[in-house]
Amino acid sequence: MENLTLENAKEFALGNFKQMSAEYQEWNLLHSESIIEILRILVKNKETNLTKLFSLAWVHDIGKAKSEENHAVISLGILKNHFNLDKIDEDCILNHGSSMDPQTEEGKIFRYADGLSLFTDKVILFKIHAEKLEGKNLQEIFGGVKKAYEKYKVKYSKNEEIIKLLDKLYTEVVRNHFSQPE
Repeated sequence: MENLTLENAKEFALGNFKQMSAEYQEWNLLHSESIIEILRILVKNKETNLTKLFSLAWVHDIGKAKSEENHAVISLGILKNHFNLDKIDEDCILNHGSSMDPQTEEGKIFRYADGLSLFTDKVILFKIHAEKLEGKNLQEIFGGVKKAYEKYKVKYSKNEEIIKLLDKLYTEVVRNHFSQPE
């Protein structure tokens, strides 16, 4: 087995995403890229292995190709069959959900990046497009975004730095995509 690297993680993820619908492939690509975008912000001036976290951004949701339910556990099982994973890798994969409690500093950063990635421009544009195709109007879509914002505001309330970034991202999303009439 090989160690997880940025190159093999991305290749493995893209190969596994092909098992999903085109829309879900696009979602996973955007979600991974958005986590990386947020990680760049979160790890500034911190001694963190950014390449490791970028690699995990690509593969952390790989289990969703099989099932949404318990996807983190499924992801870990799949990845352990292909890569050597350490404690940090396992913590990031298993505990990236908003309700989880990562034990490592990297796991905590990764958990925040996973949630905050939902408020990046490219993810919101994807959400608007996909939900309009489902028949939702902009007001209904905004309601879902606002509900997610309120959820993460509570989940991340113990970290002032993360709340400031969440507020900034949400404000930009509202200004850029929901302040104009349809």
